[in-house]
This record gives sequence, C-alpha cells and structure tokens, in this order.
Amino acid sequence: MERSADSAAGMPKGAAHILRTQHHLATRAQLLNGGVTSAALAWRLGRQWRYVLPGVVCTKAGDLDETQRGVAALLFAGPGAVLGGPTAARYFGIRSGPVDPLVHVLVPARQAARRARWVQVHRSAVPETAPVSAGGRRWASKARAILDAARWAPTDRDRRAIVIEGVQRRLVTPEALAHELDRGTRRGSRALRAAIEEAAAGSWSVPEADLARLLAAVAELPEPMLNPELTAPGVGRLISPDLWFDDVAMAVMVHSRQHHALGEDWVDTVELDGELASHGVAVIGVTPTGLKRNPARVSARILRSYRTAAARPRPPVSAKPRWSTREHPHL
Repeated sequence: MERSADSAAGMPKGAAHILRTQHHLATRAQLLNGGVTSAALAWRLGRQWRYVLPGVVCTKAGDLDETQRGVAALLFAGPGAVLGGPTAARYFGIRSGPVDPLVHVLVPARQAARRARWVQVHRSAVPETAPVSAGGRRWASKARAILDAARWAPTDRDRRAIVIEGVQRRLVTPEALAHELDRGTRRGSRALRAAIEEAAAGSWSVPEADLARLLAAVAELPEPMLNPELTAPGVGRLISPDLWFDDVAMAVMVHSRQHHALGEDWVDTVELDGELASHGVAVIGVTPTGLKRNPARVSARILRSYRTAAARPRPPVSAKPRWSTREHPHL
C-alpha cells in the first residue's frame, strides 16, 4: 500500500498526538520531546516532511490552508503568542482596509519581535487578558484586534473604516474599544479616539462620518441623528436613513455600493428611498464621489432642501436615536 506524504507509521504516540491536535504541524523541539529521534526527523525532512517556518515542521504535503498558517505562526512565535491585528480582525469579520498577506502575531514584551517569510511577530507590553481560542488557534480579543488593525492601517481613512465597521456590525462596543485604547500605547491614540467617537455617534461608514463632519460646519443646520430608527403611524418601522434632521423630517442617504449593498441589494437600497418619500419625508441622496469632489455643493444642496422641508407641514414620522449619550458616557 502506498503511504501518504504525512504518514505517521512507526511514529511515537507523543509526537503523533501533537501532530493530530496541531493540524500536522509541530516545532522541532515538540517532535524530539514527543519521542522522534534526531536521525528519524532528519530522514523524514529529506523525504516526507518540510520546514514551513524556522523550527516549524509540517508533515502533510501541499500548501498550508488558513488554519495551518495560523497554527504555524503561533508555533514559530512561541509561548503566550496570539494572532492579532489585521489577521485577527479579518477572522472576526472586518473587511475594511487593505488585505494584508502577512500573519500578524502578538507576543509578550520579554520575547523578540521578528519577521520570517509570511509571519510578522510584534512585541507588546500590554498582556492579552481575554484571548479567543478556536480551531487550534488563539486570537487577541475582538476589541484589541480591531484597534490594532486600525492602528497599523496605512491611511486615516482605513483606520476610521475599520473602527466604524467593528461597531456598526456589533462586533465590539465603543466602550470596549475606548477601554482597550486607554490601556495600550499612546501612538496614534488621538486619531483612533476620534474614530471611536464617530462610530459611537452612529456613523455606519466613513462617507457618512465625512458628511456629518461637513454639515457640522453649517451654522443653520441642527445636529442630525445618524441612522435613527423611524416609525410611521399605522405602518411601524421604516428604513433607517443615514442622517436625519428631525425638526423637518428630512433624510439624507449616502448611496455607496461599497458600504451599503451589491447587486440586486444595491437596487433595493436605492428604491427604498421611495418608501420614506411616500410618508412625506424629504429625501436627499448623496454619493461618496460627489461628496469628495465638491463638498461645498453637497452642503449647499442639503441646506436648500432643509429650508424647503421647513416650509412644509412636518409629516407624522417619529425618530429614535440608535445610540444615546448615556450609552457612551466617557467617550
């Protein structure tokens, strides 16, 4: 019978158990401690096994899958290591920011920061108090992963997008992010705190936050609610607008394929503006491209629409803030 490339025939029980629990991966030291002799290890490395990282052996042929890459990175990094930063944030569901091909690992400060092939090891003086274990891997907490991913992002826009997505998708609360920020390094903390405040205010995307910043400078406009819950008599809940001027019942919708929907869902998103209009709500559509190219024209159009809406009777649509300041007293 032909033996597979990860055959464990004749392997000591200790080493075999390690490889089963670590997805066909082990450090050289683990294999030797598990009963594999130096001679046997050298023989297999020349034929069936291979080093995938310094000191880390894979006993299965083929490319490493995502799980194996994570396990191998942790074995390379050493005791106390957790997957962190953009690697962990992406595992938890964050899709904002550029895709990072590296596997990022956090280790205690007593260990060395280093780079090997596709693994980047970061030293941290801040202990990970709530690691998440899954699939033979250990991850930094959601708050720490999202915050580090934002801190290491290449642009301020990426940083804001990562934080806002984390809060908007209920992966983490603004309080958890603020707590993690307070106990970590001060590097980049001002920009991160501003992003947390935008997320806590209710922004669901960077374009929405940019628009809220822009309109805050227009003295005649009151402060809008961000993504409030709307209801109408006899109907119940309506769709949630991106920005809402409650005194005149005016909605501003930021139509972005990237941040709101794709395919048929995108068509539904745009057409649902008509639902609000059918209840007497004044609806103004804005695109991220228009906002970026000519913000003055966008703010002037919204101000004109606000004045027009103020001149008509207000429809009986009620709004409830999605976030309250009492939920986030220390942000």
